[in-house]
Amino acid sequence: MVRVYFAVLLVFLLSGCSTIEPAVTEYKLSLKALNHSSDSKECRDKSLKVSQAFSSSSLMSLQMNYVLDGHKIYAYSQAQWNNSPNKEISSKVVKALRESKLFKNTQNSKSRGKADLILEINIEDFMQYYSKDLSQSHVRVEVSFTLIDSITSEVIATETFSAKKEASSLDAPGGVKGLDAALTNVLGQGLDFLNEVCK
Repeated sequence: MVRVYFAVLLVFLLSGCSTIEPAVTEYKLSLKALNHSSDSKECRDKSLKVSQAFSSSSLMSLQMNYVLDGHKIYAYSQAQWNNSPNKEISSKVVKALRESKLFKNTQNSKSRGKADLILEINIEDFMQYYSKDLSQSHVRVEVSFTLIDSITSEVIATETFSAKKEASSLDAPGGVKGLDAALTNVLGQGLDFLNEVCK
């Protein structure tokens, strides 16, 4: 009986020493404020609806992928997104446009309200890349905007924006920081583009 007591006590003590950190770490995008100033007036009396971004199926999941040697795609085993990049980027675009005050109001894709204009987003690249020998890593973000008249379905303007940033470290956290910086850059380009279209 004493041995059983000590065995239970030992298991209890050892379990207290185990890590409380989860096996898989979740990451979210945390963009810097763009502080974009608009001098256009043409769109200030128009409403805009931002459609859910088009993307590859890999960007619609929580799985965090990276590319090795330009062609081989792998998934991090101890890291994942807390929200799919597809949904997160769509949300960041809506937030940036609301803060820019380019339009009378900006709605997300789930809104039932009617809008004068629709902004379609296509995510063409959103990935961390490693060199073959794993000695270097960078990220690439490429997003296209297409502004459409909701009544006529006519394409008013379309443009693609891209940014490449070196990863601050050769791991998932370094990739996330790089993607944050690259996406901030791309959204800034997108706002400049819409500002010009609205002049």
